[in-house]
Amino acid sequence: MRANAVHRVLRDSGWETRHIVVTPNGGARQEMEAGDFFIEMPRRFRRKMARRGWRSDVATAEFITASRSHRCEIARFLDEFRPDVIALEQCWLWPALREYVETCSPETRFSIVYGSHNVEQELLAQEATIPGAQTDLWSAQRAAEIESDLAANADLVVAVSDQDAAYFRKLNPSVVVAANGVWPMAAPVGLDRWAQRFAGLRTALFVASGHPPNANGFLEMMAPDLGYLSPAERIVVVGGVAGQIGRDPRFLRVAGVDNAQIELLGVQDAGTLSALIALADVVILPILEGGGTNVKTAEALYNRKQIVGTPFAFRGYEHFRHWPSVRLADNAADFQRLLVEALRSERRDPGSADAAQLHGLVWTATLQDLPQQLAALPRRGRDALENLRALRSADGGEGFLHALSQRLGLRRKS
Repeated sequence: MRANAVHRVLRDSGWETRHIVVTPNGGARQEMEAGDFFIEMPRRFRRKMARRGWRSDVATAEFITASRSHRCEIARFLDEFRPDVIALEQCWLWPALREYVETCSPETRFSIVYGSHNVEQELLAQEATIPGAQTDLWSAQRAAEIESDLAANADLVVAVSDQDAAYFRKLNPSVVVAANGVWPMAAPVGLDRWAQRFAGLRTALFVASGHPPNANGFLEMMAPDLGYLSPAERIVVVGGVAGQIGRDPRFLRVAGVDNAQIELLGVQDAGTLSALIALADVVILPILEGGGTNVKTAEALYNRKQIVGTPFAFRGYEHFRHWPSVRLADNAADFQRLLVEALRSERRDPGSADAAQLHGLVWTATLQDLPQQLAALPRRGRDALENLRALRSADGGEGFLHALSQRLGLRRKS
């Protein structure tokens, strides 16, 4: 979602963008555009990935590190496109780009940007402690090696929150914050059908991907036994997280009891999700851990829903905590109490002064400075890694980089 928004905002500002995608999922090819470069991991590597229990993102780095032929293909693609900026949305293709930086022709000039969705090494270290998360310490260590090297050598790190930015500034002084945002929701599909299904019920909606911290937070804060809800109250779970919750031993122990109180709907299309959000009385954000910021927090705020969440779910959106529609708790007992209160009370609307902040949640607002920030970067070539280390050790790099950006000038694709 973030990568898509970045490309849309850049293109609206006159940039030409291309994608390089390496993935174990061949179905992702249909999302590619003319001029993009797509690499699907072969079956033999996917089998190896499954045997060793590797995460697909960390495995991407391992695959590209071991495949000289694919690194050469990526290099040819970059030579033909001649980008002014190479932006890595997440860090996993850095091994291929690092080799390109070290071997490209002396005339090649570009900037390197790390678009960080979260601090990967910290996130994976957290996940390694979650039962059933299938993230091991090796993955966390590999993430630390790749991400730290990329962050230290990038011309710019784009973080999603002040907390993440503070972490990366320990590695690189050139860090900016461009928060996650939302697009207006798609037109609802099946609204009447869903309204009939939940007629006479008060519903609390939880929307999340199949990311282990999402399922863990739900089970920790909601408790497996939903007996505190009345027969006329329901929890509706949408997204990949529904499958993880349904398989978790904590849920299975009381699944028979909770079947009448919880609806695990799984992944839905955009129109159905819009309908479910429109019908929900409350949106719950039981997030206790993870990285970056929570896009679902922005969606709930933008759509003016009643929210019961954790303070952690509002990282990056701290200025919305005081809204009358927001209730926050950092422990399960208070979270459940606030949920019951929200389900059984009248809707709280934000005041006009608060509502005026909503336009700042749209991607075009959160990313509005990014095109200019990228255009101001210096372009560098094969000797970049050595020079950058020397410059930053001399004076922090900021003065030189500013002077260099004024002298070089930049050419945008348009």
